[in-house]
Amino acid sequence: MGSLKKMAVMLGFSFILVACASQNSAPDKPMRSNISTLPAQASARAEAPDALTQAILRDINVYRAKYKLPPLGNDPILQRAAAVHSADMATRDFFGHFNPDGQGPDERLKAVDHDFNSGYAENLGLLDGGTGASPDILAEAFVKQWISSPMHRKNIRNGAYVRSGIGIARAGQKIYATQLFATK
Repeated sequence: MGSLKKMAVMLGFSFILVACASQNSAPDKPMRSNISTLPAQASARAEAPDALTQAILRDINVYRAKYKLPPLGNDPILQRAAAVHSADMATRDFFGHFNPDGQGPDERLKAVDHDFNSGYAENLGLLDGGTGASPDILAEAFVKQWISSPMHRKNIRNGAYVRSGIGIARAGQKIYATQLFATK
């Protein structure tokens, strides 16, 4: 695809970012959230990794390589938690690190693996209107927006993070992306 056409497609997307969540962030949420199960409807709707998730991870690792950081490995626990969260946002029409039930990344990770005990961070993105674009163009749009945001870029450039999981969900013209990062 020509660079002018590619740029026009990317500029045609609406992109929304929210501040990053990490274990040290403490937004308002209920004190006792469910850590034993994930939202059933979102869990059933969660998608397996696809060409878009692979393209995002590839582009993130290309960016990290520029800073001599190790590539992120794909982690099935992180991928499952990310996929369910993206599906939950698409299903219940919200956008944020905490779902309407108060579950955040910590609760989701522990619901997937009760023994999860690593440092983590989460980036979220939402494209509105990009459903006809190729996975490469969409990945480029997500990654460019994340690296343009200081908080998201900080997660991507954190050399302590060596594992990642990316979840994508679609609802109408919207594409939701969740990327979880974890230490060893």
